[in-house]
Amino acid sequence: SVLTSEKSVSEIPEAMDDFFCNFLVRLGMSRTLNCFQTEWYELIERGVFTAEDTGLVPAAYTHNQQLEAENMRLRKDLDNYKLAANKVKEAFLKMQKERDFHRMHHRRVIQEKNRLICDIKRLKAHYASYEPVLKQLTEKYQTILRQKMLTSLERDRAVEQVTGLQATLRSLESG
Repeated sequence: SVLTSEKSVSEIPEAMDDFFCNFLVRLGMSRTLNCFQTEWYELIERGVFTAEDTGLVPAAYTHNQQLEAENMRLRKDLDNYKLAANKVKEAFLKMQKERDFHRMHHRRVIQEKNRLICDIKRLKAHYASYEPVLKQLTEKYQTILRQKMLTSLERDRAVEQVTGLQATLRSLESG
C-alpha cells in the first residue's frame, strides 16, 4: 500500500498519549509509565474522554524533541571527534619524542665518529714518528742476524778443524 498523504511520517504530529509514553520511557520511569497507561486506558474505558479528544502534541514539543535528539547526536559526534583528536595528539607526541630520540642518537653517533677520526689521525701521526726508529731497528736486526749466521758458520768450521786435528793427532799418536 502506498501512502497518499503529502506529509512524511516525521511531519505528522504525535498523539498525546504516545508523547507521554515516549517521554517516560526516555527518562527510564517504568513504574510511572505503567501507572499512566493504566489510568489513561481506565479513563478512556469509562468514557471520561476519547483518544480523539486529547488531540495531538503541539508541533513545538515535537520540534524540541527533534532538536534535543539532534543535540545529543552532535554531542556524541563531538565526543568521538575529541577522542580521535586526543589519540592523534598522543600519536603525534609519541612520534615527536621518537624523532627527538633518533636525532639525539644520530648526533651522538656523529660526535663519536668525529672523535674516532681524530683519534685515528693522532695515532697515525704518533706511529709515523716511530717509523724511522722501526726502520733503524729492522736494519740492526738484519745486521745482527747476518753476523750471527757468519759466527755460526765460523764456529762450525772451527769445530770441524778441531775435530779434524784431533783425528789427525790420534792417528799420529797411534801410528
